[in-house]
Amino acid sequence: MKTIILIPSRLASTRLPNKPIADINGKTMIQRVYEQTLKTNFSANCGEVYIATDSQTIADEIKKFNGKYIMTNPELPSGTDRIFSAYKILNKNFDIIVNVQGDLPNIDPKVIDDCIELARNNPCDIATVASIIKDKTEITNPNVVKIALGKNGNALYFSRSPIPFSKNNDEDFLHHIGIYAFKKNALEKFVNLAPSTLEKRESLEQLRALENSMSIAVKIVDTHPLSVDTLDDLEKISNLIKQYENH
Repeated sequence: MKTIILIPSRLASTRLPNKPIADINGKTMIQRVYEQTLKTNFSANCGEVYIATDSQTIADEIKKFNGKYIMTNPELPSGTDRIFSAYKILNKNFDIIVNVQGDLPNIDPKVIDDCIELARNNPCDIATVASIIKDKTEITNPNVVKIALGKNGNALYFSRSPIPFSKNNDEDFLHHIGIYAFKKNALEKFVNLAPSTLEKRESLEQLRALENSMSIAVKIVDTHPLSVDTLDDLEKISNLIKQYENH
């Protein structure tokens, strides 16, 4: 199945302004995300990877590291709308369109491959990935999105609250990772749906799919990237990558 990876990236961020071009040990965040996607087996087998951006500042940065990018309308409301727009601008036929969030600079390339493989081998509308929460403080952290799964491995619900409920918090909770592999028709359907009630209540776009009876398959993976949303996150990721690169 013909597949493309698209990385939505925009400058506007309330908690961390100019986030995509933030410096992380000599490279911008968007460069690090792009380079991780190039390390995937998918990319090694001539898979196409583009950054979808509305910012000339980001585009100029991408040119510096010879990345591929597509300019999109700054009025688009979400990253999913941005990747759909980029897909349409490319005017090529892809069966699966993968949205890799632009704020995951230490994303494991294998996790991206796992998400693509799940989408290719599962009759779902959308595939995504999650990991078991190791740090118990994350269970009650509303910035950490949790997933409740059904017996078939599909998502029943996503929430910023601890789900499923556990009396003693001694059972596993799943931390959602911001990667989505959309089947072509599912992506088109999704962006043409109105934002849903639960989506707006939880501020979680993926709930729009579930509220409209779309299926989201979930693969449990071993590693979890750090999503960079604040200055503290930026400091943490800089230290993590410095440790990794010095070994």
